[in-house]
Amino acid sequence: MIFRIVVLLYLCTACFLKMSFASSEGPQVEDVLLHDGRHVKVERTAKMVTEFKIRDPFFGLPFMPRTETGGTAYSLSFQHPDTHETIEWKGNPYYVPVLLDVVNRVPYLVIAGFTSKETESIYGCPELPYFYLKYESGVFGKWLPVSLEKAPDVLRTSNLSQARRNDAGFIQKVIPRTYEDWNYKYKNEHLNERKSGDCRPPRAPLPQMVLPAAIEGSPEILETIDYTPDRIAIGNDWSKLMFDEKREGECKKLFRPTDPNDYMQGQRFINDSTGKKPAPYSKTAQFSGARVICDEHVWFISYDEGPGKNVISKFTVTGDLVFRIYFRNPDRIEGFVGSIRSPSLRSEGGYLYFDWLDFCDINREWHIKRWLKMRMREPVQVGSILR
Repeated sequence: MIFRIVVLLYLCTACFLKMSFASSEGPQVEDVLLHDGRHVKVERTAKMVTEFKIRDPFFGLPFMPRTETGGTAYSLSFQHPDTHETIEWKGNPYYVPVLLDVVNRVPYLVIAGFTSKETESIYGCPELPYFYLKYESGVFGKWLPVSLEKAPDVLRTSNLSQARRNDAGFIQKVIPRTYEDWNYKYKNEHLNERKSGDCRPPRAPLPQMVLPAAIEGSPEILETIDYTPDRIAIGNDWSKLMFDEKREGECKKLFRPTDPNDYMQGQRFINDSTGKKPAPYSKTAQFSGARVICDEHVWFISYDEGPGKNVISKFTVTGDLVFRIYFRNPDRIEGFVGSIRSPSLRSEGGYLYFDWLDFCDINREWHIKRWLKMRMREPVQVGSILR
């Protein structure tokens, strides 16, 4: 009997899974001041949309319902002060009307919300999440999105009341048109991030710093160690072999973001007196495509500048290029990949010294097959030419 009741409840609940209901505020009438000193009466309604959803399974059946708030949906109604036409607007949940005005007999609304592909056709897709709409009269009057550039300049200060909420300054009295104007606590995240469903195009990093072609070097092998069976490194042992924590940490003292608020502006050399020298391989606030280590110089080790090429770039700490040199991968061992062991890279007596490891990853165990100790003569600068 109990099981039959459970199944019945499950079937009944399934019928209502996609249903929603809305709790409403009673209509509120506001006296709204327009930019030209006129007033209009605006009736505003707020509906809190709540949906039925499935709770965790019970007795093996995912039937238990729960309610989940879906946000407030606002609607407005007012009479056009010139034509006396009754005009209505109904918004989606999470979109808040902040300004209503009439400019050259055309009604305009400014809405605060979210840049979303789902609502792009309704509100448009500006950079800042403030949307401008204008009313097009006719038999079927409708609200159409307007770009910020085409929105009247008088649409500057909100004149509609908003529900009190802890939004970290997302909605403010003066409507922002630039990031500088916007006091939102998390505006940098909005500038830099593109979350799922955002209608704005992905942010493109700055063009990579143009570097001169690297000259080809001829490394010599000083020592070869073959491991049979493989030498295995796990966890911290592998990290210590391949990463130079001390010298990588020193790099933090030598670079700064070009713009602390804009991650896509790359980095600059701190010790550059001009403040204009960009850091190579710095498409964003992080280095990409190269490993960076710092001592008396700054070293960039890049593996993606051509198949089988390993490029080493040496800079002064003030951002001046000393040289760029590359070498080809040593003969490949089947089933293994190779890489410079960055803690081993050093300059001594006109040579670059470094180790090369051939390894593979098997379930987070790093199997090392070969260890080469190598050196390569550093380029010598004659006048303005590296040889």
